[in-house]
Amino acid sequence: MLISIASYIELIPAILAFFKAKNVSKDYLLLAILIWVGTSISLLARFVGSFLHQPNLFLLHIYTIVDFILLSLIFRPLLPKHLSKFLFYGFPLFAAINSIFFEHLKTENVLNRSFCALILMFYALTFFTKTLREMKILSLEKEPLFWISIGVLFYNAASFFFFLFSHYLTVIPELQYTYFGIHAIFTILLYTFYTIALWVHPKQ
Repeated sequence: MLISIASYIELIPAILAFFKAKNVSKDYLLLAILIWVGTSISLLARFVGSFLHQPNLFLLHIYTIVDFILLSLIFRPLLPKHLSKFLFYGFPLFAAINSIFFEHLKTENVLNRSFCALILMFYALTFFTKTLREMKILSLEKEPLFWISIGVLFYNAASFFFFLFSHYLTVIPELQYTYFGIHAIFTILLYTFYTIALWVHPKQ
């Protein structure tokens, strides 16, 4: 049941983003695009895998890079300029090389997802550190980036070791449902926080 809910949970923020996408800030649109792209790739993966009965792991390689780029654009103002540029261009280049020459498109991109999780956790922690240091935000619960950061931090912190050891966990029958079940829980949390971020975002 958890896996089924996680498979369609992104539809809620995707629909919400559609109705609230007019006359809003750049960050809001980036989050909306992130959700729309994620939803589209997820639905396409299910179509390719379930209906066409073809390998669909290549879409995970694409999603990892696109997800990273869009979240990098959202968090970019918080980072030093040179570090932001290095990560923004460096990781997609690394991920593309890894997918072409090492973890091929028909296999799971464990290394890419693990490195991506570490960088995204760094982004979220940067937001919390800067927020605590500057104390400029009066109502955190009304700040969309706060909810995005919580979702990104929880999801990637929980998923990092699952990404890293997924090759071992998924081949053990006793652990398969535990692996996918726990991942589903944090996927649901991630999109729940994305939905809150979209809901509280003030129009410009």
